[in-house]
Amino acid sequence: MKKSIIAIITVVVLVILFNLCTYVVYEDEVAIVRHFGRISTVIINLEDRDKVNKNLLDSNMKDVAILDSKGLKLKIPFVQSVTKFDGKYLTYSSVEETINTKDRRELDIQMYAQYRIVDPAKFAMVVGSSSEANITMDNRVYPVIIQSANSLEFNEFFQPGLLEEKIVEKLDELNNQLVSEFGLFVTDVGINRKKFPQINVASIESKMSKQIEKESEKLKAEGDSEYQKALALTDRQKKEIIAKAVEESAKIKAAADAESLKIYQESLKKDLDFYRFIQRMDIYKNLKDTTIFMDSNNDILDLLNAY
Repeated sequence: MKKSIIAIITVVVLVILFNLCTYVVYEDEVAIVRHFGRISTVIINLEDRDKVNKNLLDSNMKDVAILDSKGLKLKIPFVQSVTKFDGKYLTYSSVEETINTKDRRELDIQMYAQYRIVDPAKFAMVVGSSSEANITMDNRVYPVIIQSANSLEFNEFFQPGLLEEKIVEKLDELNNQLVSEFGLFVTDVGINRKKFPQINVASIESKMSKQIEKESEKLKAEGDSEYQKALALTDRQKKEIIAKAVEESAKIKAAADAESLKIYQESLKKDLDFYRFIQRMDIYKNLKDTTIFMDSNNDILDLLNAY
C-alpha cells in the first residue's frame, strides 16, 4: 500500500511539474512568454514574421525571440509566464451611425471588419483584450470608412463595389498603422447595412412619389405626342392610299372606256347597216305614244318610211 501511495504521489507530482514546465500553443493561437514580467519570446504565424520582426526592431526589443512553430513548449516554472491570444480572424461590427454623403444626403450605415492579431507582443502591451481591440477598430478603422463614404455622392454610394474600391485604396496604409501601433491586421472591411434615417423616410417617400408622378406625366405627354404623330401619319397615309386608288381607278376606267369605244367603233365598221337598224329601233322605242311634228324634208322620215 505504501508503495502504491508513493507511486501515485510521484505520478501526481510529475504531472504537476510537467504542467508547470510545459505549455501548448495551438495552431489557431498566438502567444507571448514573459521572463520575470518582461517579454522574452513571441510565438506567431509564419507569414507574420517580417511584420513582427520590424515591430520589435522599431520598439528596441531586439533580444525578443520569435518562434513561428507551435505545439508543446517548455518554460521555467514561476519564472516564465505564458499569455495566449486568439489567432483566428475576429469580427468587428460598428454601431449604426448617420453619415452625410458628398451631396449632403443622410444615410444610416453599419460597418464590419475582419481582423487578426499578428503581433501578440505589441497587442499585449498596447491593446490587451478583444474588447479593447473593438475600441481600436472604432478609433482607427471606422473613420476610414466614414471618410470614404463622405467622398461619394448619394447615387454613387449604392453602386456595387464603388465604396469597397475606395476602402481598399486606403487599406494598405491603414494596416501599416494598425500593425505598427497595435499588432492588428485587417483583411476585410466594408458596409454591411445602409438605410435611410427613419426621420427622413416620409420626406423621401414624398419626393419619390412626386418624382414618379412627374415621370408619369412626362411619359403620358410623350405618349400623347407619339399618338398624335402616329394618327396624323396614318391619316396622311390613308388619304394618299385613297387618292392613289382613285387615280388608278380613273386610269383603269378611262382605259376601259377607251377600249369599249374602240371595240364599239370597230363593230360599226363591220356592219353599218346594222348600226342604222339599231338606231331606227331606238327611235321607234322613244316615239311610242308620242306626237311630233316634223318638216317633210327631215331625214328621220326616210328612216321611218324605210320600215
